[in-house]
Amino acid sequence: MKTNKLLPWSTALLFTLNTHAQESKTKLDDTVVTASRYEQSQNDIIPSVSVIDREDILNLQANSVLDLLVLQQGIDVARSGGNGTQTSVFMRGTNSNHALVLIDGVRVSSSFTGSFAWENLPASQIERVEIVRGARVSYYGSDAIGGVINIITRKQDNMYVRYTGGSFDSHDFDIGYGNSTDNGHYSIVVGSQKTDGFSATNSNNAFSYNPDDDGYENLSLNLNGSLNISTGKINFNYLETKSDIDFDSFFNAGNSDAMQRVIRLAWQGQLFNNWKSELALSHNKNSLATKVFSNAHNSDRNTLDLLLNKQVDNNHFGLGISYRKERSELINKQVSLLNYSDSRNNLALFANWQGVFSNNTLAISGRYDDNSVYGSDTSADASWSYAFSDTTKLNFSIGSAFHAPSLNELFSPVSGFSFEGNPDLKPEESLNYEIGFKTELSDSQDIAFNVFYYKIDNLIDYQGPTFKPVNVNEATIKGLEINYNLSIDNLKININATHQNANNDQTDTPLLRRPDNKINFSVDKFYNRFSVGSSIRYASKNYDFGTELDGYTVIDLRTAYKLNESWRIALKVENTTDNNYQIINGYNTSPAAGYLTIEWNQ
Repeated sequence: MKTNKLLPWSTALLFTLNTHAQESKTKLDDTVVTASRYEQSQNDIIPSVSVIDREDILNLQANSVLDLLVLQQGIDVARSGGNGTQTSVFMRGTNSNHALVLIDGVRVSSSFTGSFAWENLPASQIERVEIVRGARVSYYGSDAIGGVINIITRKQDNMYVRYTGGSFDSHDFDIGYGNSTDNGHYSIVVGSQKTDGFSATNSNNAFSYNPDDDGYENLSLNLNGSLNISTGKINFNYLETKSDIDFDSFFNAGNSDAMQRVIRLAWQGQLFNNWKSELALSHNKNSLATKVFSNAHNSDRNTLDLLLNKQVDNNHFGLGISYRKERSELINKQVSLLNYSDSRNNLALFANWQGVFSNNTLAISGRYDDNSVYGSDTSADASWSYAFSDTTKLNFSIGSAFHAPSLNELFSPVSGFSFEGNPDLKPEESLNYEIGFKTELSDSQDIAFNVFYYKIDNLIDYQGPTFKPVNVNEATIKGLEINYNLSIDNLKININATHQNANNDQTDTPLLRRPDNKINFSVDKFYNRFSVGSSIRYASKNYDFGTELDGYTVIDLRTAYKLNESWRIALKVENTTDNNYQIINGYNTSPAAGYLTIEWNQ
């Protein structure tokens, strides 16, 4: 298939299906928590929101969270090899650390690097993913410039066992059990992933090319529980992953051990009359040890949140206070000058209001952050939505946002050997605008358009022989997203497209690894016990350091058969045309690969 024929073909199919749609209902009635930090119907949320549920994850036969995100509008994924290799996720053209990542509502980016290790989160531990596009810093604080991705972990109500095997001698295994009673719920899921992989690098990578296979192993444990008490409800979440990662380096081969731990304990009830309340204590720890470099870095974060929400007629009020303490350390056994350990704390107050007046919905939010290192910052957001009917809405948003520098960017010691920190760094700041339109074309289909614009100042750049970070860059990002859903006669179709221009204003060059155009097409047909489907991903040319990479089209196929009420088998073939393409110059993507899944449910 020629990539330049994909867009008109997809558009023609969309309008053909539009004339025949007549039966089923889409998922617009989903309840979402992430957008405003309280439960809302997806219909009542003004910004662009997507929900990926467990049914979607099973149907796509996803191996990792990245398999889910790569099919979403406004999201670009760049991975430096196969499973377990370093990965960046870009939302709406913003930097990879401009998307706030939550697991069960807990901030999980490393305070050392400022980024989340996407590559180490298996899909087997995910129940649901909520994606909110656009700045939400006034609700969550630093990082949520491009948007928020909240990953909600698996909660089992029975016993199940699943095994997946296939290309590159890959073996994935997970088992789970859970039960619900009048007093509460408990659940446990244990997972294991292992693959010999393929070579992460190719001959374009003169610095670290090594043709050997780069393997990956991951162990994961997920515990969830809830208990009903006289004053409300107590919830507990625990997720831990441990990974063994092979990679190529200038030493020809390397290996890293990574760990991620997320713990959350929360009470839900009423502290004041008619105010829904949540008091939550959370802990996040990240570590990465690399023997070939003789170093390890660790970071941890402890957070205490109090949220209050109240509904009065057509008005919703939210109040909150949050205290966060972060710590980071670098340990190098050979060069002691590289070692450091530092911390910071952040106190925040925030409030939001949403009201409905006739056909109008208004939402206003504001937040004040006081940080022990870089001082205070204020962010705000205002949104308006007008309903032409129950199924057609126009919306507009404007908001300010910021991203705080990581502890490594601030405090890495001057050693003459590597990256030098800069304690005078200021937060990156952003002002964004968005206008959107969404409508239900019938009971079975909907379509949405969103135009966005970002102006980002104080962007951090790395200069000089020690790559010292400084606030010098500016960027302008503008784009359009289109998303169409159809569900009819057990046929489900999604077509989404993104056009964006992400530009470095200082150099008048494109921001790297963010293609201007992207189209995703997914179709699935469900029969009594059998299903068959396909996903097609197209991305235009992509700029990387010193080069321009060609655009590409990737076609995946999948099928599944339910033998009886307990047993299910599924088959997935990735990159069926064996397209040899690059997203990062010098790093390989997966060739054609196949995977077979066998699953038993109680």
